[in-house]
Amino acid sequence: MAKQAKPAVVRIDVVTCDARWMGSGFVVGDHLVMTANHVAAGASAITLQFADGVTRARIVGLDPTTDSALLRTDDAITDKALPLARALPDLGESVGVLGFPLQTYELRFTEGSVSGLHEPVSYDGGPEIDAMVTDSAINGGNSGGPVLDSSGKVIGLVSGHRLWVTGDRSPEPAQGQGYLIPGTDLATNLDRWRSLPEQPLADCGDPYDAAGAERTIEVNVASDDAVASDIARSLLVHGEAINTGNYDAAWQVFTRRMQRKLQSVDSWSAGLGTSYWKGISIQRVTGSAAAKVVRTILRTEQSAENGHDGQTCSVWVIDYGMIRVAGAWLINSAKSPSGPPTAC
Repeated sequence: MAKQAKPAVVRIDVVTCDARWMGSGFVVGDHLVMTANHVAAGASAITLQFADGVTRARIVGLDPTTDSALLRTDDAITDKALPLARALPDLGESVGVLGFPLQTYELRFTEGSVSGLHEPVSYDGGPEIDAMVTDSAINGGNSGGPVLDSSGKVIGLVSGHRLWVTGDRSPEPAQGQGYLIPGTDLATNLDRWRSLPEQPLADCGDPYDAAGAERTIEVNVASDDAVASDIARSLLVHGEAINTGNYDAAWQVFTRRMQRKLQSVDSWSAGLGTSYWKGISIQRVTGSAAAKVVRTILRTEQSAENGHDGQTCSVWVIDYGMIRVAGAWLINSAKSPSGPPTAC
């Protein structure tokens, strides 16, 4: 069951106006991915990694009362859509959880059972959710991922989990309290959302709005290194944050060492207001399991005032030093072995 479902489970990177986080999701149609409302809400850019590469996505539907959301991808994801269960499971039924917990780029699987069918849950004062309960292991990053029965149907979507039990005594760790959105709710939402137009993403004073430019970044991965697509996704998140003026979020893709070298967000981002990433091509990846040097061809557009020798379109050869930190690939260095960029 896990092997059959694996290609349809995606890792989601979300950039907001001042932050970045990660979650999970699963394919429900050629261009449609379902995830948790709290994963997608407030996004200014959404990037998905799936079996064959990376793609951008936009929001079609959001529902905080069922903590669910539907995304429409720019590129068709042809992996077989996972079917949604249209009836509640039995108490005690065995289930499997698929997703990308703790910022991992590797799909993880845990199993357990349905230990409760109706549990009122509210997060940070939000609306009360009627959730199912599972004793399966759940961690941050699992949110939005599918929970499957033995036939491969999605009986639920990971919403969250309880960490502590509070009372008269000191707080104690909670055990086996993972919360799921029933597949019946997901099926209802998919039926009413699938034909709706996309919602606008969060407006962060997007410089593209003023420039009237096309914001899409083309991504090409020529290297066959196993982590090349993972690294491309981190660079894509970085570039999209730059393109939308979310410099605080772009800053989070740098290691602390790189941040110290660049001094501050303001000093690093000075002059980027009219510069946009247009294309990334990963040519070569070398190095160890936790540290890579990535030969990248980067195409940018900018005002003549900010371009090298007055260039408005530039092609850069950049060797990015990438380090894996807590499961995510971060930029630790950037060098131009060929010198200044050439004109497009």
